[in-house]
Amino acid sequence: MNVKKPLKPNVLVYDPEVPKQEAIIIDLDEQPDIAISKTFRPAQLPRDVFDYLSPRTRITYYFDDAPDSQHKA
Repeated sequence: MNVKKPLKPNVLVYDPEVPKQEAIIIDLDEQPDIAISKTFRPAQLPRDVFDYLSPRTRITYYFDDAPDSQHKA
């Protein structure tokens, strides 16, 4: 996930000809000609696509550098 550009995430590409362990990942921030046009809920995916992509609950961590004054004891 690109925190500064949430509409430009890394995308795992489903291709049944490519083994799951070698699946292509595209960074949409580096591909200006590619954009998300539609999303699906995991339950809407065919079983073979679901198994290949292994969607999980989205977890995002945000880290901010705290000012040095907060780190002093």
